[in-house]
Amino acid sequence: MAVSRERFEREKRNLSRLLSFNRRDFMRASVAVPAMGAVYFGYRELKGSPVRAGIVGTGNEGCQAMIDQSPPGYLEYVAYHDIRPSQIARGRRAFQTLYGQTAGNKVKFYDKYSEMLADPNIEVIVIATPLWTHAKLAVEALKAGKHVFCEKLMAHNITDAKAMVRAADNAGKLLGIGHQRHYSTLYADAVKNIDQGVIGEVKYIRAFWHRNNALTDPVTGEIRDSWKPAIPADDEAIRSVVKEYGYDSLEQLIRWRLYDRTGGGLMAELGSHQLDACSIFLGHVHPVSVSGMGGINFYKDDREAYDHVYCTFEFPSGQVVTYSSINTNQLEGYGEVVMGTRGTMMVLNERDVSLYTELDPKKRERDQAKAAAEAGKSGGEPDATNKQIKETVKLPKPGEATMYSAASLGAAAAAAAKSSEVVSRGYKEELEHFAYCIRHPGEGQKPRCDGRVGLADAVMALAANVAIKGNTRIEFKDSWYDPASPDVPDPVPADKSLARSVPVRRRRVSVS
Repeated sequence: MAVSRERFEREKRNLSRLLSFNRRDFMRASVAVPAMGAVYFGYRELKGSPVRAGIVGTGNEGCQAMIDQSPPGYLEYVAYHDIRPSQIARGRRAFQTLYGQTAGNKVKFYDKYSEMLADPNIEVIVIATPLWTHAKLAVEALKAGKHVFCEKLMAHNITDAKAMVRAADNAGKLLGIGHQRHYSTLYADAVKNIDQGVIGEVKYIRAFWHRNNALTDPVTGEIRDSWKPAIPADDEAIRSVVKEYGYDSLEQLIRWRLYDRTGGGLMAELGSHQLDACSIFLGHVHPVSVSGMGGINFYKDDREAYDHVYCTFEFPSGQVVTYSSINTNQLEGYGEVVMGTRGTMMVLNERDVSLYTELDPKKRERDQAKAAAEAGKSGGEPDATNKQIKETVKLPKPGEATMYSAASLGAAAAAAAKSSEVVSRGYKEELEHFAYCIRHPGEGQKPRCDGRVGLADAVMALAANVAIKGNTRIEFKDSWYDPASPDVPDPVPADKSLARSVPVRRRRVSVS
């Protein structure tokens, strides 16, 4: 990135003058509600008791996102299920941390998923399992009369993703997909300013997620790889039975992201986030085509997932989106650079937003005159208001209410709040709103990322996988987004029984 940190901090303050809320306004609007996201996303304090939930999958996403950042005032976990001993114990610890030891121990563990679905006390199932299991678990839960909130990517293939949407329609239940940027105040403000023409007409977006999983441990000499973790000793107890759950081996269960049958590679795990953000920036317009390339360019093991991927999307009004995800360099981290005819907006790491305006021949004169006038009034230095502000951001504790992003605040407010500001990535807000939609069906609200929005994101990510693996260009079809159509961009699964079990019916939406 050819932008110095000094310029990044300076230009970030350009944005603070344009944002829709500053911290004081936000807090005044929020004082009557316990949920900070409610001010932005149109919901209020929940009426009645929290929605009772069961979660399947208590690994990294299950514990760190769906449990640790869950909103106890809106959603209460009463049950959970996992098949790995190490993750069962981890889930118990997460509940104890969230609710306290006594209440946390009351969350019931179910050895069988079917038994958890039969529990009439459970209203919603939260799914945070390996990708290839999402659709089956979701369809079973919807048929059992439960609402479903499923982590992204919604399904391993588009055929099964469409079955999920049809199952929700047929059951009259809500289906939410965990693309949390739909509930990020950082992104909400960025979109608002793009829509207001702050950067002119958007013509190009460069999205990326770069992280170095190829660093060598100086002691052991082993290459670090988060997608290939060590096998916990506790999980050896199920080595002989993993085939009953559809896995070829214990290694495949724990390292499922590395294999085509169980995971979707970098585009599903990382790229889907960036493509979702680009879709939001462009107003959910479907792309015209995607070209791609990639490969296993570094690792020498049995993995099938590419460690480097690159693709280019074309959109109807001439916009272009490029995406890259690499596992051997972390210089830029992750984010989106949105370029328009009047400026550029940069969103980095879900915590920083900066605005770069295009050159204006009169700007220097105006800035100098303004700085001189302000210096004359205050007796201070001309650039006193432009000094760099360093903001420190802490992570939310389990169950803690999240605050508006420090990176988006006005300079004075950000400086005043720098010791206590918490960046919300949207996990808590997406669960809050999902629970709110269940408890308040008469208001006509639906999740901001429901099954159809999640389907569109899956189409982009999985179509990109097809282009990348074929090193080719493919054109999108409207039928790919239609849950009733069998037309898909990716290979149809050999076992089509799941899709066949969910017939196409007239859509009905009634939350109860």
